[in-house]
Amino acid sequence: MGITISTVGYGIHKELSVFGKFFTLALILAGLSIVLYNVSYVTALLVEGDLLRLLRQRRVERKESRMKDHIIVVGVGKIGTEVITQLRRLNEPVVAIDSVISEEELKKKLPANAGEVVFVRGDATNEDTLLRAGIKQARALITTLPSDALNVFVSLTAKNLNHDIYIISNISDLSNLTKFIYAGVDHPIATAEIAGLKMVEAIGFLRKKENIVDVLNILDRTFQVEILDITNTKLSGKKISELRLKEKYNVYIVAIIRGDEFILGPSKDEVLTKESKIVLFGEENGLAKFRDDFLNGK
Repeated sequence: MGITISTVGYGIHKELSVFGKFFTLALILAGLSIVLYNVSYVTALLVEGDLLRLLRQRRVERKESRMKDHIIVVGVGKIGTEVITQLRRLNEPVVAIDSVISEEELKKKLPANAGEVVFVRGDATNEDTLLRAGIKQARALITTLPSDALNVFVSLTAKNLNHDIYIISNISDLSNLTKFIYAGVDHPIATAEIAGLKMVEAIGFLRKKENIVDVLNILDRTFQVEILDITNTKLSGKKISELRLKEKYNVYIVAIIRGDEFILGPSKDEVLTKESKIVLFGEENGLAKFRDDFLNGK
């Protein structure tokens, strides 16, 4: 009867002893129990979504194992998201780490053309999280967490796992700079101070017809990259060679913009038309003299 109940469905051997019958029954029931347990476990995984989560985790782990010379970005806030966007624009392989947001939330924050970014959910101060992100094969690590203490701890942990990794870190309080250096940070960046400096420089160099793209300080000399609209100026209709920019001003036209057209490194024979804008690079004094000579109306 036990064999019938267990649904095995084969006859009992006539020479089987009573002990043998009970052993066979126990073996069959044990086997069925194991099968039923596994079936119920897999069913629970499917119902609760854990199986899909496990499969996704396995897929991420396989991607991580293939990563090499990649860049790890810790923290996917406003700064971290922008860092990842710019790295993907340059086609750099990126592994992002965050303990708060999910992979789906990260995808929503990135532009549609950002491409693939491997995401690791976890605490970057934990060695296991950094190992999952491929810290030993990574080329660089950028940590953008809002807390200096956390950024220092991440840097210490990363350097302990990979002595050669290049570390860039956001720093909120410049009084903590020595701590970042001791932690092995190769390039600490005071984002608030840099943003404030750029804003003040933009105001200081404000001109009627110019659009400052960037201000660079090199060897105590100030250089600018700016875009000039040449409509109603003395530049319209002139060849670049006629302007003698290098000889007279030490200024260079690095590009010309005409509508949607962008000409990088234009020829000296290029004629500047009234609908053009030019991208200039040069030292502050030379650009100022250039503006005085050419940006007044005809």
